[in-house]
Amino acid sequence: MTIPLFISESVPKEVANILKSLEIGMPARYHNMTGTIEFVSDQYITLCISSKPNPAGSKQPLNKCCLCIYPDHWDDLEIEDEHFYDHKAYRGTTNDHPGNDLLPDLNKR
Repeated sequence: MTIPLFISESVPKEVANILKSLEIGMPARYHNMTGTIEFVSDQYITLCISSKPNPAGSKQPLNKCCLCIYPDHWDDLEIEDEHFYDHKAYRGTTNDHPGNDLLPDLNKR
């Protein structure tokens, strides 16, 4: 499921926080085109909708087709809603302290 970014209804500080939370490589959809975010700035967001390998001997390994989405059209950009859910910050092991064997499994906490 995806949710639209309602940036036009946001105050500038919220817009800055939303832009900071976007990550390169994150899946997104603009109208009927699906791709990954390649670049994020205050002026535009770039969405890569197609990528093909170049022939041998080319200077660049990939030929990419990207859209520049300007702030006037950011409301039409949709990202996965999972991005806005809280996730655990620590994913390492915790079995190096006495008494940890009494704690429930990491996935059940």
